[in-house]
Amino acid sequence: MSIEFAWNTQKNQMSDIKGKEREQEREGQIKNDMIDLDRTHLNYDLVVSELNLYQRAKERVDQLKSENKRVQKNSVITYSNIITIPESAAKKMSNEQMQDYFKTCHDYFADRFGKENVLSAKVHLDETTPHMHLHFMPIDKETGRLQARTTMNKAALNQIHDEIPERLREKGFDVVRGSGEKTKQKLDIHEYKAKLNWEKEKAELKEIKSILYKELNELEHDKTILDREVYYMRTEKSREFKKIEKGFEEKVEAAKTEAIQRIGMIKEEVTKFEYDMSQNQERLIMDTQDMNGLLDATKKDLEEHQKQLNERIDSLKELDFDESVNLDLKPNLLNKVSMSNDTFLELKKRAEVAERMQRALRISDQRVQALEKDNRKKDSQLGEMFTLRMENSSLKRQVEFFKQVIDKMRELFLKQKDKEGQPKVSEKLVSQIIGFSKHYVGQGLKMNKEAEPQNEHEKTGRDVAIKALAAERKEKGYGSEMER
Repeated sequence: MSIEFAWNTQKNQMSDIKGKEREQEREGQIKNDMIDLDRTHLNYDLVVSELNLYQRAKERVDQLKSENKRVQKNSVITYSNIITIPESAAKKMSNEQMQDYFKTCHDYFADRFGKENVLSAKVHLDETTPHMHLHFMPIDKETGRLQARTTMNKAALNQIHDEIPERLREKGFDVVRGSGEKTKQKLDIHEYKAKLNWEKEKAELKEIKSILYKELNELEHDKTILDREVYYMRTEKSREFKKIEKGFEEKVEAAKTEAIQRIGMIKEEVTKFEYDMSQNQERLIMDTQDMNGLLDATKKDLEEHQKQLNERIDSLKELDFDESVNLDLKPNLLNKVSMSNDTFLELKKRAEVAERMQRALRISDQRVQALEKDNRKKDSQLGEMFTLRMENSSLKRQVEFFKQVIDKMRELFLKQKDKEGQPKVSEKLVSQIIGFSKHYVGQGLKMNKEAEPQNEHEKTGRDVAIKALAAERKEKGYGSEMER
């Protein structure tokens, strides 16, 4: 079955040549899934030179200028051609036959435009369909000038379509002129690769959009949960504050009321005691006067009473009266005082009551001081709780700040483009860098809780960080016998 000659050509200015060179030399990021990088070493160039394609073109242009041949900035410098052997035909050919096929095409362009003007003829065998990237300068052999309009006009294109298949048939290849439709539909490698790249970028953008939409939903969900938790925390804290304040107020009021009541009772007891002591003092004076009359009546009774009085005075001295009771009992007066046993017991009882009241008053003062101290402690705790609340709010703002910084860095990285408008850094690499940084920095700060990876690529970056840290620890000798 005959092979249709598959040939596609495209004109280029000087600024286009580097991009074409990167494509044929497999430089930069490879986006074509049809390329098998394990077979790239099989590719070869029929034009051998130490210079790259751009340097070869520039050197030839400089030579033309030195010969006073006109070359403008917008001139068509080269034509990039792709000559393809259909996959079905390539499977039936040997490597030598394919090389002969491509060399025959190369020789035709060298004869038509001059061997020195065929800058490159790179054969690619690392794709499903073998093909050759051939670059030539449209030089008119008769005038030696760069003239794309005349050397590659419609008549010239038709002539090339006719003559190359004829040469291939002379070499024994069953090749016929291409109809054009099949070439246009199936063999336009530039458009086909551009379409593949566009479809791939479209799918990647769709995937990124889906991921961003998912992350946005997750962030909104997290925000809703955080808002709800903040609301509950605020409500609970408010309730706790009110409860604590109410409890403090109730305790303080109860303590004040109890202290006031106890102080009132003590004051009443003291007043009553003072009144009773005053009455007893008057009664004591009256008894003293009566005793003076009795002393004059009988000396014997006086001696007996004197004996009894001395005994009771000795007992009375053992009592510790309150200093507020003013009994001006002088020795010469006490020698004349006579007191009944009931009066003495009553005075002793009241002295004991006064002592108990004073003790109760001291205990009440101590309790009031303890309550005031407890209130000051609670006030300090309230201040600490308020400080913790402010710190918690600040930490949340810091977490949100660093989260937005990471998102902004991710966005800026993905916006970086090269001269051809291609992303310099892929989404996958950015996520891996973020995952690496989260784990590496977290370990350096000895954080108890590590920031969770957001996707599989961040997990990959985290694994790389784990290995890197392990290597660093091993290099520094951590875990050695000497350190242990």
